[in-house]
Amino acid sequence: MNTNKVIIITGDKGEGKTTKLLNIIDLLKKENISIAGFTAQAEWIDGVRNKYTLHDVNSESAITLCTGYKIEGYYQHGRFYFNPQAIDCGINLLTTKYKSKSVIVIDEVGPFELKNKIWHDGLLYQLKNTANTILMSVREKLVCDVIEKFSLKTVIIYKLNEPNIKIINKIIPLK
Repeated sequence: MNTNKVIIITGDKGEGKTTKLLNIIDLLKKENISIAGFTAQAEWIDGVRNKYTLHDVNSESAITLCTGYKIEGYYQHGRFYFNPQAIDCGINLLTTKYKSKSVIVIDEVGPFELKNKIWHDGLLYQLKNTANTILMSVREKLVCDVIEKFSLKTVIIYKLNEPNIKIINKIIPLK
C-alpha cells in the first residue's frame, strides 16, 4: 500500500463530525486545494436521524444514501435501507483518478467498512493506488479498529474541538 497521509476527524455519534468536515471543505476550496469525495449529511425525521444524503464535495450534487424507511430497490443493512445508486456514486467518487496530491473526503468510515461493505473498496483503492491525503470522519470508539483494519501508517487524529486552522495547516503543504 502507498503511504497516504490520513487525517481522521473523530467524535461520538451526532456530535458534529460532518459539520466539521463541511467547514474544512469550505476552507480547502478557498485555498484552491484539489478535493474530491463526499459527505453524508443526516436528516432528522420525527426526532430521529432517519435519512442520510450523499453530497459530492465538488459538484454539490446530492442523492439519498439511506433511509430508515423501506424503499423498493434499496437494500437493508442494519436499521437502514441503502440506495444502490448512491453507493455506486460514492464508490465512483473514491475510485476516479484525480490529479495527484488531492484531498479525498470520506464521511464516514465505520462499522460497515470494518465489515468490508459500503466504502471499504473505495478506501482501499485510495490507499493502494494513490498518494492523496485522505480526510475522513470516524466515530471515536472505532478509530483504533479503522487504523488496524486498513493498516494506516501516517495518521493524524483530530477531535471535534480542534481548531479548523490546525487541521488545514496539515493539508496546505500539498500546494
